[in-house]
Amino acid sequence: MSLLLLGVVLLIIWLRRSSGAMKRLVPLIAALVVLLGAVAVFLNLQSKPHSEDAGMGETVSGNYTRYQGHIYINIPGQGYYLVQGADATSFSPLSEQYSSNLGKGKHAVYCGSQVIPQLQPEQVRFAQNGYVSDGTRAWYCTEEKDNPAYHWWQFFTRSNDEDSPEKPREKDYMLFELNPVHAASLKPLVGAYAEDGEHMFYEGTLIPGADGPSLGAVTRGWGHFTGREDEPYARDDHRVYYEGKPLPGAGPSAFYALVPEGDSFDNHYGQDTATGQFYFGAQPFPGKVDGVDSSGLHMLIADRERSNHELFYNSSGIWYWEYQEGKLKRGCTNPFHAASMSNGAPVELSPGVWADAHDTFVLRAGEAWGHSRNDPSLRTRTTQLWMLPGLARAQWSKVADIPGNDGIGTEGTLWRAGSQLYFAPFAGQSNFFNDALYLVSNLDGLKRDIVSDQNASQADDERLKVLDANDIQEFDSSNATLVCRMTSRYPAMWEIWK
Repeated sequence: MSLLLLGVVLLIIWLRRSSGAMKRLVPLIAALVVLLGAVAVFLNLQSKPHSEDAGMGETVSGNYTRYQGHIYINIPGQGYYLVQGADATSFSPLSEQYSSNLGKGKHAVYCGSQVIPQLQPEQVRFAQNGYVSDGTRAWYCTEEKDNPAYHWWQFFTRSNDEDSPEKPREKDYMLFELNPVHAASLKPLVGAYAEDGEHMFYEGTLIPGADGPSLGAVTRGWGHFTGREDEPYARDDHRVYYEGKPLPGAGPSAFYALVPEGDSFDNHYGQDTATGQFYFGAQPFPGKVDGVDSSGLHMLIADRERSNHELFYNSSGIWYWEYQEGKLKRGCTNPFHAASMSNGAPVELSPGVWADAHDTFVLRAGEAWGHSRNDPSLRTRTTQLWMLPGLARAQWSKVADIPGNDGIGTEGTLWRAGSQLYFAPFAGQSNFFNDALYLVSNLDGLKRDIVSDQNASQADDERLKVLDANDIQEFDSSNATLVCRMTSRYPAMWEIWK
């Protein structure tokens, strides 16, 4: 079946490159692919009457489950897989410090469902952060990662039963033996980094030229460069590393990491504060983009509730990391009136709202989705910066915070500029407040609706009652000017297959 489907796909590609009448066969062949795929899936489903029964079993530790005298390992998003040969009676966590995908039975130690070779349970000296050692040898067991042995057609050609060793694994737990290593001296530090007094490792792989004894963590912040330890970044006395890769030009003494506030995509930024150089992961920001100076950047905001992009600025403009293309781009020329950009941007009134000696600036985050029944996918994510002309920071005064239900927490802050009231919501775009600041048109209604509606379900037009009732108003071209627009484009479904 898989060979037939593959042949049909290749035929479609050939037909698309043909001309005339041959191209008219493409829809017919595409329909045939769908039909054959549906038949293959149906037949495959018929062969696995209890494909996920292990999910009803007893959790042993982490991702392991005991069910009907067998041990299974769960790979998130893929289901359960039989740990062949594991003794269900004696099976237990290998270590309380790290047990999600490491386990042991009476006669073997396991990384996921595979046996760690020549390692007996009683020989284990330590297991921490995925590292396992018997004092002579050492291994690393990863979290679920892309499996290089997986191919898409295996879903059609192999059994999907959880008891079958052939069940496809798009992702799997990978096992690596450390070599060379002084196993008796091995010490995990943070995340997947470890050192043995001489060498440094990331996910069990030797980092060439790294100084193991001076291995240290990098401090991370949420939305700013302070806070707890970061896991992908590490340092020694000479270099900084991201996922084991050295960062060009980064000095370890003044390097800090950042994760955007509200980020769910595991984006990591770094900055050498001694030089001001920024990094996205291991990739340094360039000094010029299309001939425009992009050096000397300052961070403006890293908050996904207010902005769909992390924003930076210098005298040449406002910049953003375009994560779809993996590069730095300029959103606009610099709209601020700061006398010296080295002295910072306008004063932040609230998250996503700034004011300088002349104007005020407000962020708006947005998304556009396809309206076609066949393709309702995400098309674009945008971040806009709007200017409220003539509203200098000296005109602003804070009025009050609006308390939450029963007086707990804060729903937002009221500001006044001249005779106009403004509302800066505490919540952001995940609660349908796409703007960082709104005009207040009905103060009593705002106070009433935002408290009574804070647990409301999603409205038909994805707006909270305070917006539907016109308690607050968005800015538009009649009272504000769009000065900067950042866009990330997502391909339509037909473009993916183009």
